[in-house]
Amino acid sequence: MNITRIYYFTGTGNSLAVARKIAEDTNAELIGIPSACKNPQPIPKDASVGIVYPLYAGGLPNMVVRFLKSVSLADAGYVFFVATEGGQMGAPASQIQRLSSAAGHAADACWWIQMPDNYIPLSAPPAIPEQKAMYDAARHKAAAIAEQVKNREKHIEKMGFAGKLMGLAYGPFIKALPKSDEKFIISSSCTKCGICVSVCPAENISLADQGKHLWHHRCEGCLACLHFCPEEAINIGKKTELRSRYRHPSASVSDMLQQKK
Repeated sequence: MNITRIYYFTGTGNSLAVARKIAEDTNAELIGIPSACKNPQPIPKDASVGIVYPLYAGGLPNMVVRFLKSVSLADAGYVFFVATEGGQMGAPASQIQRLSSAAGHAADACWWIQMPDNYIPLSAPPAIPEQKAMYDAARHKAAAIAEQVKNREKHIEKMGFAGKLMGLAYGPFIKALPKSDEKFIISSSCTKCGICVSVCPAENISLADQGKHLWHHRCEGCLACLHFCPEEAINIGKKTELRSRYRHPSASVSDMLQQKK
């Protein structure tokens, strides 16, 4: 029986929820990409390997790119990618094929699944009824993807026109992310609880004496720190002060810790 291993990167739980559903239906092992970057493991011979990630400005997050540049997919028997995204832009097939080919096995399949948008510097998350409808549709598509994965079907969903337009901003956006933490502001409502430190997949935050936040300029832009803060004390300038926070209802602080263990 072929081994299935799914690597995932998540900031608010959307990609984790999709990865969990596919793993549940394929009896796959789940591994957080932050953990895999720190503790690399060889890919088992003829394994099915999945990468589940959030779409960033029409492309892959920095950490996912670094992971793909560090791993060898040469022994994999089947490689697939699943993007979660707030819009309906499609999957960055060209970037995926370039990186997976360089890693030793060109992607056999890539899909995208719409989930609630969580990038609150641009817009507020959708209303709860709309979120619930997206969760239902996402579970249905994830189940269909799982069946295709079990059969090792080849299927490439490409970027649509809107995604290609967004992709023009990908290079500057992704390059600027590590130092985007310079725009983060901590309000007086902060209780120094340290949850932001715990949930950050890049280990970009630490608390110094008297609870002062230190940002280490390796931000991934996932905004886990904003969305998981129980006091909503972290903001990006004034853009996010009046916008509600978001996380997938199944995602916990423990889940965020688990992906980087």
